[in-house]
Amino acid sequence: MTSFRVLSHPLTHEAPVWPGNPPAAGTTPHESIERGDTVNTTRLELFSHSGSHLDAPWHFNPDGPRAAELPIEAFVFDRPALVEVPKPNGGFIEPTDLEPHADLLAGADLALLRTGWSDVRRTDPSRYVHAGPVLHPAASRRLLELAPGLRAVAIDAVSVGSPRHPDESVETHHVLSGVGTDGRYVLIYEDLAIDRELAAAVRVYAWPLFIPGSDGSPVTVVAELDGPG
Repeated sequence: MTSFRVLSHPLTHEAPVWPGNPPAAGTTPHESIERGDTVNTTRLELFSHSGSHLDAPWHFNPDGPRAAELPIEAFVFDRPALVEVPKPNGGFIEPTDLEPHADLLAGADLALLRTGWSDVRRTDPSRYVHAGPVLHPAASRRLLELAPGLRAVAIDAVSVGSPRHPDESVETHHVLSGVGTDGRYVLIYEDLAIDRELAAAVRVYAWPLFIPGSDGSPVTVVAELDGPG
C-alpha cells in the first residue's frame, strides 16, 4: 500500500520569501461570472525563486541548463534519502553533520535535508527568512562525494543559503550548480515541507513549470510513501 505526501508549501502572497524577492504568487481576476462573463479566469503572477521552488543550474551557472531544457525524467527520484541535520538556531550544516548518513547517501539520487526549520516558517516567518541554516560549501562538496548518483538536494529552509552568510551562500550554489566542474551539477529545491515520515519515501516527483528561458520555477513536489500516510 502506498500513500502520497505533498512537500510544496502553498504559493501565496503572504508566504515568507528571501529578502528582496517579490511575493511567491499573486492572482488577479480576469473574467468573472459574477460580473457577467461566461467563465471565471485568473491572471497568475509568479516569481521563479519565491515559495517552494527549483533552482535550475543556470540560476548560478551560465553554462548550466535551464529547467525547461531538462528531460522530464530529471524531476523523478527513485532513491530519496531523508537526512536529519537539525539546526534549531540556524548556523552551518557542516561535513561532520553528513558523515552519520554516509551509507544512506551512497545510493541516493535525492537528499532531503531536514533541518527542522519548517516549524519556524509557521511560527516565526521573519526568523525563517533572515536566520535560517546554511549548507556550508565544504558540506556541499562532501555531499557530492558521499552520493555519487545524487541528482538533487532539497531543504526545509528558505534556501540552502542565508542572507546572513552571502559569500558562503553563493559558493554553495556554485558547487551544487556545477560552476567550474566537468559538468556535474545537482538540482536545488528550496522552501519545502520535509518531515520525518519522508523516511518512508520510495519515490519523489518534483515538477517545475516548463517556461523556456526561466532560471528556476515554482514546483509541485509529491512523495510516494511505502505505507499509509
